[in-house]
Amino acid sequence: MLDAMRSPSPLLCALLLLSGCDCSAGGMLPPCSSDAQCTDAQMCVDGRCQPRVARDGSTGDDGGSVDEDGGGTGDDSGTTPTDGGGGVDASCGGENVPFDYRPPNVLLVFDRSCSMRRRLVDNEFGTGPDDPGTRWAVARDGLSGLIRRFPSRVFWGLMAFPDPTEGCGMPVDAEVPPGPGTAGAIDAELARMRIQPFGLCGLDNSDTTTQPRDTPTLDALTSAMALPEMSDPMRESFAIVVTDGGVSCGVSDAELETLTASLLAAGIPTAVVGFTTGGTVSSLEAIASRGGLVNPAGPPSYYVADDAASLDAVFDGIARRVVSCTIPLTTTPPDPGSIFVNENDTPLAMDAGDGWTYDAGTNALTLNGASCDRLRSGATTRLRISFGCAPTACEPGPEICNGFDDDCDDSVDEDCLM
Repeated sequence: MLDAMRSPSPLLCALLLLSGCDCSAGGMLPPCSSDAQCTDAQMCVDGRCQPRVARDGSTGDDGGSVDEDGGGTGDDSGTTPTDGGGGVDASCGGENVPFDYRPPNVLLVFDRSCSMRRRLVDNEFGTGPDDPGTRWAVARDGLSGLIRRFPSRVFWGLMAFPDPTEGCGMPVDAEVPPGPGTAGAIDAELARMRIQPFGLCGLDNSDTTTQPRDTPTLDALTSAMALPEMSDPMRESFAIVVTDGGVSCGVSDAELETLTASLLAAGIPTAVVGFTTGGTVSSLEAIASRGGLVNPAGPPSYYVADDAASLDAVFDGIARRVVSCTIPLTTTPPDPGSIFVNENDTPLAMDAGDGWTYDAGTNALTLNGASCDRLRSGATTRLRISFGCAPTACEPGPEICNGFDDDCDDSVDEDCLM
């Protein structure tokens, strides 16, 4: 009977609490003006010491202590994930940390002058556009393969030069400006009869009145520097020149060096892929030596490609230099140990050999080894990063043209494609 009288009903207890009575203690709640005047299990609210209340409504009266900000433990069932500083990590399991990955612009500056009709083996003119041994065919197939191997990590563009309207001192148009999803458009351009040199020069040198008898490389590179896409401040831009080396229009090697140095100063490093063609190698060297993407195995400064296999290897090497595996974060983690990364919804370990590493100085993650290779090839379509505990599953958002599946529909950049 006395016990029943000492334990008011829930309704009565609520009314008593509103009037300042502590039901659990059987008396009035002590007055206060600050938390310091209350016990550790209480806090000062409206002038009275009242039990601390956790975010879930529990009071911690079962022996655990709960801070007013919800940190610490509230019961005996386990611990609440924290951010390492005593408070609950609001992003733990609930928010993916944004990152800022931007595929680079890469413009393929492709020589289609009459000399590109010659075969690599014997330097004789090929039989036509279907002759697989010509410089044109080998370079065309190599470029198509390169784009297919790196379909979503590069904003590819194509500037083939010259055409019948592009002579010395004239601007050169880009068939396909750099942008997302351009692989199909570039493949279609390379397959068109009008773009390949046999359609413009004939099968021999008998046509001396129609372009592309000249090779206005200086004009092509000048036009490349003027493309709006190549000066996009939001992403890196590169140019890859594919040529057999001969430069027309009275251009000197010194002029070529000056121009590629200007391209580099404008933020457009330039690599050169050339075929060994005797006396024209000085032009290749002049372009490549100041372009900022010299052949690391050189000299020479340009990349040498005399067959399809070597060309593929060269292209892959250049692609790995321009496609970054560094992921800038937009939020700083409390500490490196709080970072979690999922690749295609599978946890990825912190590992300098095959996984990720973090650089606090730049606040960026870098994928290493096979993880980097998967990112570059486009095999990694989803990347999730969080602090405190593992990322949540893919959360649909708008496609932002970054080479990833942002809207979780198993398609990459489909809203950005040309």
